[in-house]
Amino acid sequence: MTRLIQILPFSLLTFCLAQEDSGLYVNRIKIETFHNNLGNDKVFTYYVADSFDQSQKDNFKTEAGSIGNLYEDDYAADTATCTNTECPKLRRIFAHATTADGTRIIDADIKAKTGATTAKPIGFVAPYPGYCSSDDSLPIIEMYSETLKKYAYWSPAQPGQLVNLASTTVDKSRYDPVRLVGYALSPDSEKLVLENAQPDFVKSIGKSNYTHSFVLAYQIIQASNSEGGLANIVGPPMVDQWMGASKQFPTIKNTGIFLSGKITNAATQALERACGTRNALWNAWDAGRKNVNLHVRTVPAQYIAMASAGYTFRENRAGCGGIKGLAALREFEHKTNKGQFTYENDPAKIQTLLATGEWTQTTKDLGYTTLDQIGFALFNRVI
Repeated sequence: MTRLIQILPFSLLTFCLAQEDSGLYVNRIKIETFHNNLGNDKVFTYYVADSFDQSQKDNFKTEAGSIGNLYEDDYAADTATCTNTECPKLRRIFAHATTADGTRIIDADIKAKTGATTAKPIGFVAPYPGYCSSDDSLPIIEMYSETLKKYAYWSPAQPGQLVNLASTTVDKSRYDPVRLVGYALSPDSEKLVLENAQPDFVKSIGKSNYTHSFVLAYQIIQASNSEGGLANIVGPPMVDQWMGASKQFPTIKNTGIFLSGKITNAATQALERACGTRNALWNAWDAGRKNVNLHVRTVPAQYIAMASAGYTFRENRAGCGGIKGLAALREFEHKTNKGQFTYENDPAKIQTLLATGEWTQTTKDLGYTTLDQIGFALFNRVI
């Protein structure tokens, strides 16, 4: 019979004791997430259990929901004091907190390079999905806002944490992906069983086919005005020029639909080898300059091109659509207000839209785009 030992929560010897026998339990520990409640400009902080500075408690009081669970660490120690036999590739991470900038979650290399001597260890993450019982669908992604000069972290556990899709103002934070922190644990159980975990435990996706490639993505922002105009615009420069208070289209709606952005020619060739040809989409005015709609590849003569809107894929290949996968982007015309168009790619939202009886689906083939509602596309295959 396999010998099982249950480690008590918050034991400082948790992870080291787990190395003595591959049949041991290792505790999970939740990443606590708080922010300073400043709308779209809010700053976040992250910590686990008692591993926090008082400034984090004092300046970040609004709970935001956990972005995932980690393998519990001896968070009182500055350096690891044991070798992880069962899962040697687990990555130790630290929380580096400052009063003004919130918290950055870093690894040992970044800690050394940035001189973050006050950073506190908070746990371990897996380097790729499925490794040592990590969750295939819980990557933690480091994001950076050039506008706010702040770091924040995204995971599918809190998909709307950085992008408030219910907001009626233009989100200027615009977090972009920086790096993969690692894979967290599923929150389904309090314990992680290492008994059957081998050092290179591989699920069907396979570590060799997982390179964590990122491509920036931009949301289709929809806005209207009192003259009956409806605009669907993609891309920060165009959104800032035409949408928001005192602009031609002041009433904002976030659609939750993201198109991938422009990348280098070399990156495009590599991406299209793996995922197929991409379609270029365009923002364009109608002839009366009342509405702005999307067009694929070319803009018909009766419309007025505004700017590039982004890209979709011509086919739906596995591994090319992030966490939730790809879905066909569909166009719908208003039955009464001819020339007004709206867009959806979520099948459930399409059914809801059609159920109103106000919209008719057009025959336009716009390609496939990710169902993930965040400013990047994550590709789960060799790019």
